[in-house]
Amino acid sequence: TRSLGVAAEGLPDQYADGKAAKVWELYIGDTQSRTQEYKSWLVSLLRQHGVRRVLDVACGTGVDSIMLVEEGFNMV
Repeated sequence: TRSLGVAAEGLPDQYADGKAAKVWELYIGDTQSRTQEYKSWLVSLLRQHGVRRVLDVACGTGVDSIMLVEEGFNMV
């Protein structure tokens, strides 16, 4: 049942009731600030090393590629 998103009988589901999300936000921060901090770090690191072209190996959602294209990097 757990794989269907249903807690075992008699056990509260910390994901379904939102508790896990609240803990995540408390310790990690909100999604927008986390994304901006990650983007700033990644772009800074790549520019520091003179990177202009980045290989996208197509094993994710493409979010990083979109961020880097918006910052002027060339995706291969």
